Amino acid sequence: MKGDLHIHSKYSPDSSMEPELIAKFSLSIGLGFIAITDHNAFRNHKFDGLITINGEEISSRDGHILGLFIQGEVKKGLSQEETVDAIRDLNGIAVVAHPYRKITGVGKRFRNIYDAVEAKNGRCSRKCNERALSLSREMLKPFTAGSDAHFYEEIGRVYLEVEGSDEETLRKEIISGNSKLSGNDLSLKGSISLYLKLGRDYVSRGFRRI
Repeated sequence: MKGDLHIHSKYSPDSSMEPELIAKFSLSIGLGFIAITDHNAFRNHKFDGLITINGEEISSRDGHILGLFIQGEVKKGLSQEETVDAIRDLNGIAVVAHPYRKITGVGKRFRNIYDAVEAKNGRCSRKCNERALSLSREMLKPFTAGSDAHFYEEIGRVYLEVEGSDEETLRKEIISGNSKLSGNDLSLKGSISLYLKLGRDYVSRGFRRI
């Protein structure tokens, strides 16, 4: 089964996608599961015919962290350790998001406390993703993949392939490392276009980081 574990909806300040249309588009391209991981916001999404994993992208003091399979919202602004503990208190798994992305990745501040590493992100370059995959291997951690989509056409750009037909089985397979990374890294042209867009968004937010 194919799934995208990093998607943003209108409940993120930098996306306008409707959750119902995210689900419809995901089904149309053959995805079997998704996680809507809005910035510092939690919603319990459920859609017919599509396994929808509860998630959130949390802004810790050191960088962004994904909470997957969580049962509530994790507040932003905590340390890495506090954020990971809060995710686990909500029965979730803690994933370090795009660890080598400038500004929002934890980078050199990485702590070996996570359940998994996001080793393929649709808004990261090949080099950035290769470093993340190397990190997962070095730390003997399972990996995840997600498009980091903020627009419909980005959904499923990269995805994870996992055996399973229900949420609990998917969770076990992800944690055990029985998964496969698929999809395309961001091209140079795509990177330039994306960072111009991110720059405009940053200015429009009054130079406030998410």
